[in-house]
Amino acid sequence: MKNLFDKIIVGSGSAGSILANRLSEDSNNNILLIEAGNDYSNVESMPENVYYGHRNVPSIASLESDPSNWAYRAESTKNGPEIPIPRGKIIGGSSSINAQILLRGIREDYDRWAEFGNEQWSFDKVLPYFIKLENDLDFPNDDYHGKDGYIKVKRVPEKEWDPIHKAFYNSCIDFGFPSCPDHNKPDSTGVGALGFNQIKGVRQSTAITYLNDIRFRPNLNIKSNCYVKKIITDKNKAIGVEIISDSKSLEIYSDEVIISAGAIESPKLLLNSGIGDSRQLSKHGIETICDLPGVGKNLRDHPMTFITWKAKENYSAPVNNYSRVAMALRYTSNNSNWKNDMIVYMDSSDDKTTFYPLAPKGIRANLTLNLEESSGEVSLNESDPNLYPKLNYNYLSTENDINRFIEGVKILESIGNNKEFQKYADEMILPDTNTRKDDKLLKKWLHGKMVTGHHSSGTCKMGSDQLAVVDQSGSVIGMNNLKVVDASIMPDCIRANTNATVMLMAERIIDLW
Repeated sequence: MKNLFDKIIVGSGSAGSILANRLSEDSNNNILLIEAGNDYSNVESMPENVYYGHRNVPSIASLESDPSNWAYRAESTKNGPEIPIPRGKIIGGSSSINAQILLRGIREDYDRWAEFGNEQWSFDKVLPYFIKLENDLDFPNDDYHGKDGYIKVKRVPEKEWDPIHKAFYNSCIDFGFPSCPDHNKPDSTGVGALGFNQIKGVRQSTAITYLNDIRFRPNLNIKSNCYVKKIITDKNKAIGVEIISDSKSLEIYSDEVIISAGAIESPKLLLNSGIGDSRQLSKHGIETICDLPGVGKNLRDHPMTFITWKAKENYSAPVNNYSRVAMALRYTSNNSNWKNDMIVYMDSSDDKTTFYPLAPKGIRANLTLNLEESSGEVSLNESDPNLYPKLNYNYLSTENDINRFIEGVKILESIGNNKEFQKYADEMILPDTNTRKDDKLLKKWLHGKMVTGHHSSGTCKMGSDQLAVVDQSGSVIGMNNLKVVDASIMPDCIRANTNATVMLMAERIIDLW
């Protein structure tokens, strides 16, 4: 008897919605797309903070009580504070709640992936897919950008920059950093405007762009408010999924299962299905179907801290949230072997409600480690594997990671002392003067002030080493008819926001099947 579905896609986020679109182009494919959160079949029914993205309203990412936010909690550093980890539990996944910064990794990111045994993921091989997915309204006619893709990209023009952004830009130039008009060129570095997938206030999520216009194809079925409990297997073959819907447990069978649940839920689902480190599985009484020690390991992110100045009375943040994080500085730390291993997002916001729930009040520079040495782990909840997983990001576990942050604080202190910057900002208040003067105190301060850059990745890494979970086509090693396609399969986090690369991966990987 033929299965009801040819392919089941678990998760409708940045990867899952694209896969649903591309795979359903073939009318012979009968596709089921499963989403744990709410679906909105038209843009008119979407909540304002989903459709319009960040405006002068609290973002979903800042609201742990919002049903569209998975609202995980995590350990940040060793003995450090617990921090919130917002992820999208909604059609479009985290592309429906993120900051809409569309930033590519640099050439070296993807060439490193190839060096790790994934030769199909070098920069030259992924560039055509970046071009395919985007419609860059600023650079439509050069060799590095697309003009026909689903995702529209636009930068805040210089004439609309907030005063503190202008001051930050000029202060960075005075410091010696180069101007960067397009951060998405492969060899870009320096300070300049960021690309946003928000156009005239409208969020360009994968739900709005890739999914809404094709959602009524007769061979595409979307099932929302549906939690996938485990993958059903027959020996080493995936044959379907067990779901919880309306408090009822159901089994749905298919020829192939594709997991696109994100860097936290994807490893959790594999582990609950008996695919992972047999030692961890045995502790929870889960039968090992496939012993893959790397599942949940290699948790990568961009640890971040808020460097804050007191705003002068002549400065007020813009009403339009779109322009509040209009630009970034990408730079290479001293003696680093990695280009652009640091990034600073200049944030003109002076309120706490827009995106980061732990952000202090004031003019902020979000100092971020763009390529960390440290890595963490996603593991099953010790009391109940069906509950939210245990997340340990293990930030700042190497001296090099710590030292790069210390250097970054001192660079920003110098930039903040620039006379133009000081037109709008008083003294730096976080970290305070005494802390900045003592590296030991600064190190302690940093350990207590790390938050997520919202770029969890790497927990089902592709490659051929002992921690590899999938091959470079996303197929789970040792399993048949089971694939993973999302940020979890990145071998390492890229030196950029992850959203553009996750969309690229979905577009690219179909051509590898």
